[in-house]
Amino acid sequence: MTDNSYAKVGQRVKKSKLNPTGWEYTNHIPPDDIAVITFPGSDANNSRKANGFAKAIQNLLKNKKTPIYSVEYGFNGRNAVADRDALLNLYNQGTPEEIYRYARSEDPTYIPKYIYDIYSSILAPRLRNEDGSKASIEKIAQRLNKLVFVNHCQGSTVAFQLERLLKADLKKLGYSNAVQSFLLKQVHNIHLAPVTPYGETQTTTYKFLSLTDEKVTSVNHERFEYIRKRKQEHLKFLSNIKENNPSQIKDKPFVMEFSVIRPTQNETIFAVNNFYPLEHHELYKDTQTDIEHCCDTFYDKEDEYRTKQGDKLSQTFIELFNHLVEHAHKNKDKYTELESIFKTKHFSTIIQSAEQNRHNLYKREIAIMRQNLEK
Repeated sequence: MTDNSYAKVGQRVKKSKLNPTGWEYTNHIPPDDIAVITFPGSDANNSRKANGFAKAIQNLLKNKKTPIYSVEYGFNGRNAVADRDALLNLYNQGTPEEIYRYARSEDPTYIPKYIYDIYSSILAPRLRNEDGSKASIEKIAQRLNKLVFVNHCQGSTVAFQLERLLKADLKKLGYSNAVQSFLLKQVHNIHLAPVTPYGETQTTTYKFLSLTDEKVTSVNHERFEYIRKRKQEHLKFLSNIKENNPSQIKDKPFVMEFSVIRPTQNETIFAVNNFYPLEHHELYKDTQTDIEHCCDTFYDKEDEYRTKQGDKLSQTFIELFNHLVEHAHKNKDKYTELESIFKTKHFSTIIQSAEQNRHNLYKREIAIMRQNLEK
């Protein structure tokens, strides 16, 4: 596949005659600056859309002095979905349908050119001194901790590809595997509706998702496969009871309330069964809009249609985002490692509740399965 792709980085700035939209292109983010970096979905193919995502995330910031950047993609005929599926297939988490549909002649390990554009603007300078020599481990760790990445859909794929480039660059600079792992962990990613491999990242990554989002659950991972099968079995079970004895059924489908799953120590998933009630989905069934996947689903503070669990997921995302930004500012003068949110008082309480919800779901579903077998 021909690759003439590119990417442009832009910053949110004050509106002026020169920048009436509050957006300014830049090819350099100072390596010692604190910043929020946003990678939007694949439709951000112009400055207006890239700026729109950055503005939405900026509106969530408590510390309004934090600079915020976003990326405009120039795919130039390159199929972003094909690149995304190729990455899943590289880690054996794609489906046969995707492999067939987006068969590519090039090496599946290939990283598109637009990813290199982003890497050279944002991450490469943080590994080096002004003279081009490699920086100290502590300096790199401090610089990486000054960044907070917030990514939606394709943006999560971009972040994962950047991780691959970062790892290769650290190796090229001569850092050991142990140091590489340490420094990769200093990169803090938040993924909204991600479509990336699970259990593979070495960065500190938090994923927020709906299990009714078909793009998210298209990732072929055992966790999702279990949930998909249980949802299908449960709905079939309810359907059979309805047909044979309607009076015995309370019409409640399989529901995973706000829960947390951890494929690895680096990766934390916050998930809900659905952001919106099924009747709300009916309003969009004849449109191209996937309301469970839309980015504004995650951060609209006044969304009166969201489920209580959806509100909880959104609230946790916003709180975690600001927590990471606050931590970035703690690295202004010296390196400060991020404490695990499983140990912080505020988030440990949220996580304990989310873990209990997951355990309750499994217990409830197992009880239903046993009842079904006994009949």
